[in-house]
Amino acid sequence: MEDKLLTLRESANLLGVSTKSLQRWDKDGTVRVVRTPGGKRRVPLSEIRRLQGDSEMGRPKVACLYARVSSHEQKAKGDLGRQLEYLRVRIPKGTFADVLEITDVASGMSDRRKGLLRLMALARRGEVTDVFVTYRDRLSRFGYGYLQTYFEAFGVQLHVIESVEDRKSAHEELAEDLIAIVTSFSGKLYGIRSHQKARALVEAVREAVRDDGDVRGEDSGQPAP
Repeated sequence: MEDKLLTLRESANLLGVSTKSLQRWDKDGTVRVVRTPGGKRRVPLSEIRRLQGDSEMGRPKVACLYARVSSHEQKAKGDLGRQLEYLRVRIPKGTFADVLEITDVASGMSDRRKGLLRLMALARRGEVTDVFVTYRDRLSRFGYGYLQTYFEAFGVQLHVIESVEDRKSAHEELAEDLIAIVTSFSGKLYGIRSHQKARALVEAVREAVRDDGDVRGEDSGQPAP
């Protein structure tokens, strides 16, 4: 029996992905695409069935590795690259039809990160099935549960593959975020006229987290105890 041929749009609708994803899979050999005499791409129905069988959700499994650092200094030190490399070697081999990588250089408290917004859009369009991070704080400093609920609503599973080295870095970032929060709110609390009080509060918090070893003691020039 002759194998039925489908257009890219028909195939994308059946698989729950975008036509761009199919074009990318055609290029890297993930899906077998044939050309008509007129040069148009068509996907055999047997290929659709094969890809549907690769996932319990009826679509190919696509992983996204998400990494984040809070500053360009951390990126320059290689922290971003180390996160991605840690994930690359630990995701299940041969499980995913495609593996994407998305990064952000921004605070974990920001809800306007370009990378995070792109990841959420991919989930909404059904173009990703699994998301991998090295630590929960890499995805979001606060409100991780809300993001988890969002992704699960689109059939996307979050995987946290904890790295001891990254956890230390995440804790350092948390201390920095705490200082940023106190700095912002102390200014609003005391106002311009009480700038000295606001500064004293920030310095007290900075000293507390420095003594606790969560930050490197950048201002003091001394190693954390």
